[in-house]
Amino acid sequence: MSRTQTNYHISDADQLVKENGYLLDVREPFEYEMGHIAEADNIPVNEIEEHLESLPKDRRIHVYCQRGQRGANAVEILERNGFDAVNLEEGYSAYTGRYNSADEVEDSDAQDGSIEIDPNRIKVEASGLQCPGPLLKVNEVMGALEPGQQMEITVTDFGFCTDVEAWARKTGNSILKNERSEDKVVVVLKKNKPQAKTDGEGHQMVETKDGATMVVFSGDMDKALASFIIATGAKSMGKDVTMFFTFWGLNVIKDPKAPKKKKSGLDKAFSMMMPKSAAKLPISNMNMFGLGSKMIQYVMKKKKVDALTEMIDKADKLGVKMVACTMSMDIMAIEKDELLPNINFGGVGTYLGDAENGNLNLFI
Repeated sequence: MSRTQTNYHISDADQLVKENGYLLDVREPFEYEMGHIAEADNIPVNEIEEHLESLPKDRRIHVYCQRGQRGANAVEILERNGFDAVNLEEGYSAYTGRYNSADEVEDSDAQDGSIEIDPNRIKVEASGLQCPGPLLKVNEVMGALEPGQQMEITVTDFGFCTDVEAWARKTGNSILKNERSEDKVVVVLKKNKPQAKTDGEGHQMVETKDGATMVVFSGDMDKALASFIIATGAKSMGKDVTMFFTFWGLNVIKDPKAPKKKKSGLDKAFSMMMPKSAAKLPISNMNMFGLGSKMIQYVMKKKKVDALTEMIDKADKLGVKMVACTMSMDIMAIEKDELLPNINFGGVGTYLGDAENGNLNLFI
């Protein structure tokens, strides 16, 4: 494989690893944790410009994401900043090579065929749901099952094939069937009893850092949506999740049904200039005086992607802890009863206390 080659596919990854090529995974950390090409570094595409100094200028950067689009965007950013970069087309969802970190642990029950598929299994139709919808549905249904029970889910999101495998490993459940046809993915899972980890000598080991925390600073709809996708995905993987909303991020958790408040001076000015709820947030690019926001909401609905308001509701039902920064509330002239009823209140100490027990911490 020569340096002059310009078109790469994800299937080239194994050869690149053998040749000591530099691989960069530009997906979100929770996606990377669920499975990645073992030799790849991870920098989310929206954080690349903040980490340019950590990337090699003297080597070609081989970029990949889940499907390919984020990888193409990352290459554009890197080339604009003077890097030699190429995208591995089709992305991790099409990777079948030997350096897949998600293949490090195998499910012995499923591998040796010792478990039969229950004809009375619970069947769930989730066709049309976009990521992370199918994974949230699996988490919801499996949570209500007793050990030994099975469920079958049918989806149209082909990335679910790898996502559900990682979910099963993380939660200790079994995949009995994971088949992809022309337009459907059918997965059968079995719920297992929780297994206590030991140190090899019979002593039980307790995982003390399996939380995820994120500071939601931005008031942009697309960034807020990304934060809730990550939060619900992390929660479905068994993590304790805390979202800390501060400054402009407080607009994300405003209650559209809150009574109007009489304010004066700067407090009144702040209230007039800020969005009234998550449904009224602008987008970070191409907002076009609100037209861009309406366009992206229309496209999301057409593509069956949950609206931000629905993602917030799902996060609440999953048990994601949402905390409003009281100091920021005071500065931004936002009162407690202007926020959603499920919100907790605290300061930086509350956030740092939860962050101390986390192994995934983000700032959005």
